[in-house]
Amino acid sequence: MHAVISAPHLRRSVADRLADLPAYEDRYWAIAAGTGVDRAWARRLLDVAVSWIGAGRADVVDPYALALSWLPR
Repeated sequence: MHAVISAPHLRRSVADRLADLPAYEDRYWAIAAGTGVDRAWARRLLDVAVSWIGAGRADVVDPYALALSWLPR
């Protein structure tokens, strides 16, 4: 059985997530820079992650997490 989420609750939840996105993206760029990956390559990884998720080729739905998983440690 699926839980029913009220429209106001869903709007608030989405608004909260959207408010967090700039900081989340900033963390991605900081981590990428910290590994020595240049910004162009990090952008390409992010683009590929979005493509993979869109095509159903990934087990995650977060392109930042997927792209981070490809960065050197």
